[in-house]
Amino acid sequence: MVAVAQNYLQKHFSGLSDISDAAVQRNLWQQMQSKNANSEDAYLAEICLRCYISHQVYQVCLDLGMKFGSLNGFDYKDLLPFVLDDEVLAMVQRNSRRTQANSYQSLATTVLQTFDPVRGSLNTWVNRYVKQQPELKRFLLQHGVFLVSDWALLNDTNSKEMCRILRDMYGLTALEIEQTCDLLVSYHAVYREERLQQRLHGSTLPCQAPTSEQLTRIAKHLQGATGRVLSGDAILRQLQAIAAKLRRYRIAAQGGSVSSVSLDRPEIQPLVESSVSTQEDGEEVEFLRLYQKQFLASLDEAIAVVVEDFIIRLQRKRQSVEESFVTALQLFHCQGRSMNQIAPQIGLKKQYEVTRFLKLNELRADIRQKLLIILRSQVLEIAKSFTDSQSLQNLEQQVDVILDEQISSIMEEAQSEVRNPVRDQPLKGMLSRRLCHYLDLRASRHKFSS
Repeated sequence: MVAVAQNYLQKHFSGLSDISDAAVQRNLWQQMQSKNANSEDAYLAEICLRCYISHQVYQVCLDLGMKFGSLNGFDYKDLLPFVLDDEVLAMVQRNSRRTQANSYQSLATTVLQTFDPVRGSLNTWVNRYVKQQPELKRFLLQHGVFLVSDWALLNDTNSKEMCRILRDMYGLTALEIEQTCDLLVSYHAVYREERLQQRLHGSTLPCQAPTSEQLTRIAKHLQGATGRVLSGDAILRQLQAIAAKLRRYRIAAQGGSVSSVSLDRPEIQPLVESSVSTQEDGEEVEFLRLYQKQFLASLDEAIAVVVEDFIIRLQRKRQSVEESFVTALQLFHCQGRSMNQIAPQIGLKKQYEVTRFLKLNELRADIRQKLLIILRSQVLEIAKSFTDSQSLQNLEQQVDVILDEQISSIMEEAQSEVRNPVRDQPLKGMLSRRLCHYLDLRASRHKFSS
């Protein structure tokens, strides 16, 4: 039957090379819908459209796999079963015509039932339905992919929600939260307002990156509202950093996987792209080796400083608290015990008492700030050997945003596993592993000194 449909297509569109895909699609769709066409022609027109839709479904999955697969642990072939599911073509391949209604409705059937050539091309229709398919979206979320543009994310998030996310998930300081939300308000005042006007005039185009003119106006609005002076490039970088935080929050909130910086992989791409001026393989590998080594050393130092500071602050309120605090940290992160299980082992009764005692959100926020301070100076020092003075100056302007994104992913991973723990098993995130490493070293030193 597919061969018959191919003959039908060649017969009706003998000069295919001179006819646009859109014109062919429109003609086939009209033939399929026409009440005057004989049933065989209408059916063959439908089969042709279904073949084209299946090809486009394949192309969309291939594109998603190429963009996101290698970094997120999947292949385009993993996506095909969710959407390449045309029940009518399957029947044709089994040499059977549809003799009764099938309760199952494939993506291709949905596309054909909703397609309107006046409102858009078949390619656009297929692309939209593939990316909105619930099972495929769920699969992508589980692999840390959220198919919404940065600019749509920023448009859909109000400043109040943004403040809550930055406080609860990222543990930012009050000043950092205020500055971020001020920038979001200025973005809304310029970009979102124009977007709303476009939609009122019937535009359905997806959100695009802000133009240079829009970035300049956002900068002026921000300066007028807060007195802060930022260049258009700085505005763009900071908006992208905010969107990255929102993306990770949305993924985690919907039960998806939030990835962290993997120091087992030989790439820390944002830093490489921004700091390595020469792209020679040897220098890039050497930079990454030094960065990875320094990242771990800086994280270990930040953990040690913050944990000891926490103990000192606790001891001001109550003596002999050190052992209880260290024990609780060890039981929670290194053995996977619940707060209820920990309470009686440190002289407390209730879960909430342990939560208040440990203050894990505050602990993570302090480690994050300390790590950023330590790592910033170390990265700039490393970069001196790999960049010229102009590139180093550019890196100094960008390094806070770049490192903040890398560090935030580790903190998000830590928060995500705290919310969804596997009981009686050590937490596996990088922060938890390094914290347990420090607690082991600390216990060994205390044992040796005693």
